Amino acid sequence: MLLFGRCITHVWIAIKPNCEHISFISMENSITVLGCGWLGLPFAQHMISQGWQVKGSTTSPHKLESLKKNGIKPYLVDLNNPDTITPDFLASDYLLINIPPSKSFRQVAPYQPLIERIQSSPVKRIIFVSSTSVYPLNNLSHDESATDEINDGINPLLDIERAFQNKLQNLAIVRFGGLIGGVRYPGRFFKADTIVKGGGTPVNLIHLDDCLLIIHSIIKQDRFNQIFNGVADTHPSKREFYSLAASLRNQPAPQFSSSEKDYKIISNEKTKAILQIQLHHPDLMAAIRDQSLWL
Repeated sequence: MLLFGRCITHVWIAIKPNCEHISFISMENSITVLGCGWLGLPFAQHMISQGWQVKGSTTSPHKLESLKKNGIKPYLVDLNNPDTITPDFLASDYLLINIPPSKSFRQVAPYQPLIERIQSSPVKRIIFVSSTSVYPLNNLSHDESATDEINDGINPLLDIERAFQNKLQNLAIVRFGGLIGGVRYPGRFFKADTIVKGGGTPVNLIHLDDCLLIIHSIIKQDRFNQIFNGVADTHPSKREFYSLAASLRNQPAPQFSSSEKDYKIISNEKTKAILQIQLHHPDLMAAIRDQSLWL
């Protein structure tokens, strides 16, 4: 029987009858990563290297042992089966939601059970990984406020963001551009015989290293209840960037049509200013030349 307990900097001290022993149960520096894929797994590994306790999920049973070997407490979680979102999985101070885009997760409904379980969990801070696809292709540069005037029902991912914002406090949303780094070498994105439309349009990409920098900076600086864009500083054209990427690997470059195509340029100025960071790989053309960044 517990006689009494008190909290000292997130460490609960439970004293039991006859003072037989003192049990220390801490959730300080604990985070749950929902989705340990291309981004979630390196992020989990990074946080472990910083001394954090990390729980992580996968939808593939054969990946559970791999997560465990990486020091992650593994869970099999499928948002299509809400019963897999257990109280123990969400028993952390922080939660990173990183669900790869797919048709089933481009609507609000699959996220509702997760939102409800977060509301009744000990989670205090949430980061939701979103995408710059929330911004329209209208040949303009967009900062984070560009979606303010977009009505509900226009963009499914924006509707999902708002569903989390409406129900949860201390939520940060990170809108990443196209994800590159490691096995995601841009020279492999197009086959040689592919005709890519709009070769002159700018790209909005970000390297994995900078994804980790932004997420960790939000946590470290406690910058929640905000939206952040995650893209590199530069926006070379598709023709420039992907042609160079192919040539550096001695691969045939894709073909680019001269036809015009609507585009957008995503600004990262707010992210750098508020988080007071400089990206590791701000120049995409320089990054593609650095072969140490790719597998």
